[in-house]
Amino acid sequence: MQEKEKFAPHVEDINRALNGKLSEEQIEEELRTYTERYGVPLGSAKRSIVKKYEGDPQELYVSTEKAIEDIDGDEQGLNLKCRIVSINEKEIEVDDEPKQIWYGILGDETGTIPFTLWEEPSIDLEKGDTVKIENSYANTWNEKPQINIGSKATIKEIESEEVPDFDREPQKLDLKDIRENMRNLDVTARVTSIEKKIVNGKDDEEKELYSGILADESGKAQFSAWHDFEIEQNDVVRIKGGYVRSWRGIPQYSFDDSAEVEFLDDDKFPPSEELDDVSVYTISDLAKRGGAVDAIVDAVMIDIKSGSGLIFRCPECRRVIQKGACRVHGKVDGEPDLRVKGILDDGTGALTVIVNRDLTEEVLGYDLEKAMEAAKDAMNQEVIRDEVEEKLIAQPLRVKGNITSDDYGLMLIADEVDYKSIDVEEEARKMLDEVRV
Repeated sequence: MQEKEKFAPHVEDINRALNGKLSEEQIEEELRTYTERYGVPLGSAKRSIVKKYEGDPQELYVSTEKAIEDIDGDEQGLNLKCRIVSINEKEIEVDDEPKQIWYGILGDETGTIPFTLWEEPSIDLEKGDTVKIENSYANTWNEKPQINIGSKATIKEIESEEVPDFDREPQKLDLKDIRENMRNLDVTARVTSIEKKIVNGKDDEEKELYSGILADESGKAQFSAWHDFEIEQNDVVRIKGGYVRSWRGIPQYSFDDSAEVEFLDDDKFPPSEELDDVSVYTISDLAKRGGAVDAIVDAVMIDIKSGSGLIFRCPECRRVIQKGACRVHGKVDGEPDLRVKGILDDGTGALTVIVNRDLTEEVLGYDLEKAMEAAKDAMNQEVIRDEVEEKLIAQPLRVKGNITSDDYGLMLIADEVDYKSIDVEEEARKMLDEVRV
């Protein structure tokens, strides 16, 4: 899309709100100043320009029909004619109360876009339906636009012919490069695990869900298939038409019966054992990606947080208790446990790592019972944390596990922790090369 075309619909909105007070050239120049020079979001820039020239910002929100490729985010009063490419429902918590929402992908002849429906629709919606959505709004998530359909919006069915099919070649990607909200992807991978689940769909209708792990030579990813493609463990498959949603902070490749699944020759793809340890990431890459499954991080432990070493958990909810009390269940007799909660840094970024009892026992070289005895002898449970620090602080480690991403940052739940040997001569050569540069 040319730069002038990019601003054209927004220039038209502002021109309407100002009743022609400025020329289109003046409006475009103002928009560029706000958005490109000062980095103001597009929606805020439009409102500021209208206020500056004594217009009514509400006039910007007169509903306008847009093609999906023209939606930039931070827009109100959007009307769309589109097709429902996919739709799913889930329960979230809002103000500590459960709330049902629907999410998926909308498409027209210009592209596709994620959507969230915040209220139960007045009509039944299914994949493939063609609809007109009025008075929706757009915002951005991970720098990509998405549609929100709130209580003020309306949805009605329209004839299929009013929305031509979106027809664009899927984008080929390695698994390490998938990001939340990507769509129409082409992925080739080996299925390292798969299981069938029965989940409740719309109106409590039971649906089959096939989920597991995909692996290629770049990394691994969780997947969810909402159709029985007769995929089995160890199959090599090419999946065209899938999309990426985040599940518990981890990007997940999802696809349904609109996708194409091709089974490939087994001997033309690496075996599962060769793909087991390919998912080595830098922390900065993980921050951009938004989490990963079976990820490997090579980093140094730079801090051991409080609540590490010997801890006591609530027997009801397993929360760590403080001063003999659980914040939910009050005074309880705590059950002993071992863990490490620390910070790993690889030079590109940092993340929190949680190490469970079994791995903490390996680090310490003794079990929970001996840890209890040592704390009793010292009359202080902090001696175990001190020993954990001695064993791990400033140590280069290779840690493997699932990594989640949320508003608090990245967290690695460790499955394996190993000390990483360093080739001193190689590191010295690298340092000399950097100095010479």
